[in-house]
Amino acid sequence: MSFLQVVGNGNNEQNVDTLRDIGMEIIAKCDGLPLAVKVMGGILRQRKTCRSDWENILNDSIWSVCQMPVELNNAVYLSYQDLHPNLKPCFLHYALLPKGTRFWDSTIVAMWISEGFVHGNSCDLQVLGQQYYNQLIARNLIEPSQEYVDQVVCNMHDVVRSFAQYVSRHEALIAHESEFGLTDKLSSQNVIRLSLQTKEPESNEIAWSSIQAHISLRTLILVGKIKINPGDSLSSFSCLRTLHIQDGNFDALSEHLVKLKHLRYLCIKATDTSRLPENIAKMKFLQHIDLADCEHLEKLPSSIGKLNQLRYLALEGTGIDNVPKGFDGLTNLRILHGFPVHLDVDWCSLEELGPLNQLKHLGIRGLEKVSSSSFAKKTRLLEKMRLSSLNMSCTIRRGGEDDHHLQLVAEEEQGQIEKVFDELCPPPCLENLCIYGYFGQRLPRWMMSATAMPLGSLRILTIDDLACSTELPNGLCELPCLELLQIGSAPAIKRVGHEFMCCSHSQQVAAMFPRLLELSLVGMVELVEWEWEEKLHAMPILEMLLLERCKLRHVPPGITFHARCLKTLCISDVKHLSSLENFPSVIHLDVCRNIDLDTICNLPKLHKLDIIKCPKMKVLKGVPALQRLILEDYDMEIVPRYLQDVKPRCLLLDCSLSLLTCIAAGKSSPEWDKLNHIQQVKAYAHGEDSPRKWYVLYTREPFRFETNISRSAIAQSRVWRTWLPYSKTCPIEDEWPVGRHVCADKCLPLCERFRCNAYCHLVGWLGEACLHCCEAARIDPPPSDQWTEAPRYPGYTRFIRRQKQMSRA
Repeated sequence: MSFLQVVGNGNNEQNVDTLRDIGMEIIAKCDGLPLAVKVMGGILRQRKTCRSDWENILNDSIWSVCQMPVELNNAVYLSYQDLHPNLKPCFLHYALLPKGTRFWDSTIVAMWISEGFVHGNSCDLQVLGQQYYNQLIARNLIEPSQEYVDQVVCNMHDVVRSFAQYVSRHEALIAHESEFGLTDKLSSQNVIRLSLQTKEPESNEIAWSSIQAHISLRTLILVGKIKINPGDSLSSFSCLRTLHIQDGNFDALSEHLVKLKHLRYLCIKATDTSRLPENIAKMKFLQHIDLADCEHLEKLPSSIGKLNQLRYLALEGTGIDNVPKGFDGLTNLRILHGFPVHLDVDWCSLEELGPLNQLKHLGIRGLEKVSSSSFAKKTRLLEKMRLSSLNMSCTIRRGGEDDHHLQLVAEEEQGQIEKVFDELCPPPCLENLCIYGYFGQRLPRWMMSATAMPLGSLRILTIDDLACSTELPNGLCELPCLELLQIGSAPAIKRVGHEFMCCSHSQQVAAMFPRLLELSLVGMVELVEWEWEEKLHAMPILEMLLLERCKLRHVPPGITFHARCLKTLCISDVKHLSSLENFPSVIHLDVCRNIDLDTICNLPKLHKLDIIKCPKMKVLKGVPALQRLILEDYDMEIVPRYLQDVKPRCLLLDCSLSLLTCIAAGKSSPEWDKLNHIQQVKAYAHGEDSPRKWYVLYTREPFRFETNISRSAIAQSRVWRTWLPYSKTCPIEDEWPVGRHVCADKCLPLCERFRCNAYCHLVGWLGEACLHCCEAARIDPPPSDQWTEAPRYPGYTRFIRRQKQMSRA
């Protein structure tokens, strides 16, 4: 990690470089701990690039504070002290969240708002809270998960978490069921914030009654089940503002919710809740309700439309298929997930969305139920000028790449859904659009017309399960802000043509897809052609390309010629693809289950390569920068010869037990020459009862060789390997190398190899029926690359002797 990497991100590099001496002293105080260095970099980025500010940090007395426990980090303490007073409680609150449980950024911000940590105008609290969240990221106190875009999910390092929990130890209790004496701990400490995580189906140790004693609780977070007895209730929590129950049992307590007069935040996701109190309107301070994945919940209270302060409502994954009339009274809603479409004679639930103009995130499901495009028009999407994220789905899956045949869709149905989606045109401020289960033959008009497309701000586009569409939208290439494009499960698309990559009007632009960073084409199972010639300038800053489950024979030349920023390339289950060549900027290549792939070459910057179940791979060359190679194929019986042509620093090999046993023989193994030039080799095979049970670990310098395979198994393997060249037959054009001492280009032709394997049973018949075999028995093979003499194994020698005797007879 360089000095500029630590304090970069917007700071003037020239000014930063003049302070290198102070910066290196600060790094030295971090004792070489990467986390401490990152946290200090977060502090320095918030300061001016002037010597006095940096010297104040270097000489801060916190570096020598002695009250902190030894296991906690002074750099984290210094970063905490440097936080704005409004940020400190938000940082400490983040440490309450159970480790390993996913929390979205909007959920975390809602918890902060309910606790009163976010101060400002009530209309801007969500925006301000999001700024707090982003500042914690900028200071490296929380780290975005790489599995999600837009930093919507973050993790907190264990050291940072321990520090935050230490600072808040007098007010907050964070506990796990596995802790010894947890019941005593709950009863002995009176806290205002409590976070519990249980693992068992129902804990016999933790009972709801032990929590009820904490009458001053403002925040209760419980992940997992807890023992609830008759008579247990919520009435003792008169101060509770935040209630988060997840993956647990709550149905017995749900009727008592209205007793929580001050509750702002309610999450009971993935619980057994089957009902909500009909008088929920009495909970007038409620701002956040999350009911996601409550499968037994089938109805919303009729008075829910009177919750004037409600800003967040999640209904996805529930049994709710209707909303009550009056739902349009929730005019303060900012986020609405899983809104169900329902028809009742001449009324459609989409009408309830019309007045909700404060929405920023909207998800609608069940659009196949809409019988008239006039109902769709009443959603008034174009008027929602704050809408940044829109998810529209049809919940009946019409087809997919795994189906043997697509479910037939009548032309009338296709025409109806096309008209409905035509009326669901989003506003120009939209940044994130997801369409799922669309079964029209053509895509909505506002996606197909480049000149009229109202998606100038769109950054993320996901289209999944296109059962009937035969072409991709032709206006996407001109979107100025599009960064991520994902197409999934489109079995009717056979070709990606020029219309997808080119302008549809006379106006020319510098490059197509000018801002695209990531492109995923998944499940286009009939895709055989992608037209993109070198003369078409497109995707100049593309960093990641994912191709999965299609029939492309080659990657279009335009990618290798124009995508000069491509760093990650993932190719999986692509039939007929035989080679990947000439990717000058790719750093990470992942190929998986490509049954026809045989060549990878000319990737000069490649650092990491994963080859998983590609049985025909033969050529790997032109990868001078390769550092890490992963090979995985549990049917692999021989180490690939192409390993001799590359020199990665580290090889991770997952193979068959027989091959691993052969490798375990070390220098006496016939596979040794293929591996011994690699600095570090880790080879594994599965056992009957556990994955990666058997291993071989090898380090070249200094030499180290370790295995848990017994000597007797290695000896038995040596005998078995002797006969391996004769154990299989293959076409003559794919000749099999034989013997330890035979050169790599010396192979045994098919007929001799077959005879060696079956001489005791078929020798008589072969002598009469196979002209090639008769001739081979009468003459000595010439020393050429095609005809080579096999190693003189005993069985082979006896076979040749018998054949010559028969020829003389």
